[in-house]
Amino acid sequence: MYSRKMLIKVLCIATLFLLIVSTYPVIASSLSRNYDGDELIQGDTILDETYLASNQFTQVDDLSIVDNLLTVPDTYLLVGETDSLLLYMEEGSYAIRVVNKTDGFIHGSSFGKTGDNYSYLGTTWEENVNSAVVLSYYTYNKDNGEYTVVEESFLASKDSTSTYELIDDGFSARLHFGRSGIELTLNVTLEGDYLSVEIPNESITEGAYQLRSLKVYQFLGAVFEDSVPGYIFVPDGSGALIRYQGLNVHTDTYNFQYYGNDDSLSAPVENEPMLAFPITGMIQGINQHGFITIVEDGAAFANFSVSPAKNTLRFYFSYNEFRYRSLYQTPRSESQAQSQTGTQVTQNNINSCNVVLKYRFLADDEANYVGMANAFKDYLLLSNQIEDHILNVTKSSILIEVIGTEKKSGFIFNETLVMTSMNELSTIIRELNEDVELIKIIYKGFSKGGATSTGLKYTKIDASLGNHRDFEALMESVNDTNSNIYFYLDLAKVYEDGSFNMYKDVAQRINQNLLSGNGITKSYYYVTPAMIKTQYLENVKRLQNNAIESYALDTVGYKLYSDFKEKSNPVDRSDMIDLLKSMFEAQDTNNVLYRPNDYLLKYTDYYLGMPMTSSRYRIYSDTVPFMSYVLAGIMDSYSPFQNFSSSASIDLLKMVDFNINPSYVISEKSAYYLQDTELGQIYSSSYSTWKETIVKQYQFVANALNEVRGNSIVSRIAIQPGFYLVTYSNGVQIYINYTNETLVDNLHSVTARNYKVVLSDD
Repeated sequence: MYSRKMLIKVLCIATLFLLIVSTYPVIASSLSRNYDGDELIQGDTILDETYLASNQFTQVDDLSIVDNLLTVPDTYLLVGETDSLLLYMEEGSYAIRVVNKTDGFIHGSSFGKTGDNYSYLGTTWEENVNSAVVLSYYTYNKDNGEYTVVEESFLASKDSTSTYELIDDGFSARLHFGRSGIELTLNVTLEGDYLSVEIPNESITEGAYQLRSLKVYQFLGAVFEDSVPGYIFVPDGSGALIRYQGLNVHTDTYNFQYYGNDDSLSAPVENEPMLAFPITGMIQGINQHGFITIVEDGAAFANFSVSPAKNTLRFYFSYNEFRYRSLYQTPRSESQAQSQTGTQVTQNNINSCNVVLKYRFLADDEANYVGMANAFKDYLLLSNQIEDHILNVTKSSILIEVIGTEKKSGFIFNETLVMTSMNELSTIIRELNEDVELIKIIYKGFSKGGATSTGLKYTKIDASLGNHRDFEALMESVNDTNSNIYFYLDLAKVYEDGSFNMYKDVAQRINQNLLSGNGITKSYYYVTPAMIKTQYLENVKRLQNNAIESYALDTVGYKLYSDFKEKSNPVDRSDMIDLLKSMFEAQDTNNVLYRPNDYLLKYTDYYLGMPMTSSRYRIYSDTVPFMSYVLAGIMDSYSPFQNFSSSASIDLLKMVDFNINPSYVISEKSAYYLQDTELGQIYSSSYSTWKETIVKQYQFVANALNEVRGNSIVSRIAIQPGFYLVTYSNGVQIYINYTNETLVDNLHSVTARNYKVVLSDD
């Protein structure tokens, strides 16, 4: 009898086989030598109009003209001016108006001046709208031992006081909140094309109550119901839009945490959205007016919230909320520690959260999600947070993650599974290079212990994979084919059967439990940030002595957490970011990172695991290629492994549309051998099975992307649902047709499920 796990694996393999068989003839006939796209991906008719009109695709824009929605009241003072912006401030509330000189559009944090009456706002909301800062704090009930969160806007109490002074192109205000007694400093200035809003951490003082969180200018850019066409941009996965709709179409407020949940402070979140870049935006008139908000500092403690128009508040608005303290349960006994229960308490130390928000205002053709991506790219380049990695590289490439060895538990002895030896990998590289010009390789499971059981110490290549001559032959094949090879390390996550010290190396949650999780067949632990840095530097030194000089780092790029191992001196998420940056700065090595957050973009040669969809929440109206467009022209990005694609043809079109290269996980031996190991989710990886598909898919994508190497995207237009036109800075245009019909635009005919490249001189 088959086990349940075996039955699932057999069904998965059968499904994949049918998918490959049904897709392969379609793709095999797809490679036209010119760029007219004839017979690329035809015959697949699973997409219908309803699907193409869903939030999994980008919808057609309403380009209706939008005039100014606000004025600058005569009570506002002009406090700053640059070549592109004017800044006005209202005394007492510190509400602001920003005038973009390019289009004359007025952006405001409030709807009028303090004291105006609005029939659609109650007193509390009027105070919140007009207040520059709204905070929340904890109160404690001694009778039941419970904490309550209380919100306070600056204008909520007659006892609130403030002073301010004008500084270069802005103002600095000292705010005292009358109810909580909390004080802070708000600095608002213009810096060239940016509005900068800061609340320094050291400026915060607490009275009788502990600060929980704060929001700054939460109504900047708010839109009344669906009064204007436009949208809120959310950096979830590839990118998502929330278009303004009528009253009560959506009623829930959505909250997103940059860089994911901090599992040391709260329970892990399943299937949480991926917000790797702390940049959001609002458009008030598509291709006309808008802005982006960059969380320059404090993103490690920030949530992004979106509130739709509903009966209680008839506006679409979005804001960042910065968390300074959290509630948690501390165990008072061993049984409470095991059950993760205990007494409710607040976090002792305030998070090291310096709030720095940078607003970049967009006009005309920049006022859309593509303009937002380019504005963020400019910001990253100007602030030296990313480097150009595409210079002098004229061809597209593929990435293959190759499994070397993996450990399999046995009844008495553990078994080392050799999935791809060095000699076998050399052969794979040379064979693929006959059809694929550039190959990026990650060798996973090269060290003793295999892919998941190595622990923290990587020394040299496991003897089961070959000897020193085999290693030299492998590196020769890499150099001869102009490929790049990186050796896989995971220093942030260790499995229970790996080599590490449970008490010294593992991070600790705020409730004193170890920071751990459950894999497929075994548990794993997260390593303290300090130990990650120590082990990285030590491993690099050892591996370089063995001629291994390039590394692929998993987990550390996207997993951010606090460590409370030392209760008197905890490491918060901001501290972890600083440790990781200093770790990479200390070594001049070639690294690639899996799904790196923005603060590590400077330290990766490529972006691995680039998302091609969003979380597709109900409030989303569109999925857009924002994240990959930020990197387009300066850094190659690679798709999730295409072995597991549920719709190969759609994903291939998305790679062309989104400017993403394909990637695969492969091995010489069949994935059958990986069953009952921690890599058991890999149900098809055999190189012999995948070789032809890899070549065909590479050629399909490269046929388009080779024409736009090193160029940024200028625009992306939804001509109709499922039919898009992407224009690059070198003038090349690419039509992408996801529909089941041949479509025509500007005399360019694009066959069903296909693309067409139009060169700039055509």
